[in-house]
Amino acid sequence: MKKIEMIATDMDGTLLNDGRSVSEENIKAIEEAQRAGINVIVATGRDYTEAVTPLKEAGLKLPLICVNGADIRREDGQIIHQQTLNLDVFKQMNAILTKEDIYFEMYTTKGAYTNDDQKGIDLIVDLLLSTGDFSSYDQAMQLAEKRFQEGAINRAKDYQALLEENSHIQLLKLLAFSKDEVSRERAKHQMEKELDVAISASARDNLEITHHEATKGSGIEIMSNHYGINLSETMAIGDNFNDVSMMKQAGYSVAMGNAEQEIKRICDHTTKKNTDNGVAHAIRSVIPHLQK
Repeated sequence: MKKIEMIATDMDGTLLNDGRSVSEENIKAIEEAQRAGINVIVATGRDYTEAVTPLKEAGLKLPLICVNGADIRREDGQIIHQQTLNLDVFKQMNAILTKEDIYFEMYTTKGAYTNDDQKGIDLIVDLLLSTGDFSSYDQAMQLAEKRFQEGAINRAKDYQALLEENSHIQLLKLLAFSKDEVSRERAKHQMEKELDVAISASARDNLEITHHEATKGSGIEIMSNHYGINLSETMAIGDNFNDVSMMKQAGYSVAMGNAEQEIKRICDHTTKKNTDNGVAHAIRSVIPHLQK
């Protein structure tokens, strides 16, 4: 096993279990890595507010690559780097997604926004149920509603007006959802063709759209430079397509047991599922005194 100085782990479907919390075993493994001098960071599509909540609940303070690399923070929340999208690009994306009747949420430097609460909740429920790890609709609905109740997402009647009337609010990402694969792919191809953006996915039916320089791959490069670590000495752990860029950048890549098959094929190793402390197993495999 090569020497690892920094570990970047995805959150949903990776570090978090299906209760959307960090297991005790994962917490212990992270602390073991930190004691061994390894930097552990989180790389997620979530915005800072939604990302830091489960870490606080777990008693962890970790550096964060948020919004797929558009917002990068130290463990104390101080901003290291942000990469925003301008208003003209938003107008073009808005036109394309609206034409295809695709619901989307807006992630900004001042939090995430929805213009349709019920549609947002319904889509999150569908997303949670699609993983196959939720026993009931009520359980999924409870988690979806919690996202709104805890202020992880704000309300906005008009996205464009919000950006135009508040110069301090800058756009980081659009998170779009559609079960219509034809419509979703058509919108994706049009945006890739006409706009200078990066488009990935964290689930089967969504699109995550950021500035072309805002990816998890660019995020771990910025973080490795920040901590003076060679990229060859980094490990990336994830389960979905928005993790691919960091898996390609890292010196060692690990797919979760619950990852898509395409993700497993491109990785150096596959660990256990997120419901079976897969992150802990991956972390412990690279801590020097725990290696066999």
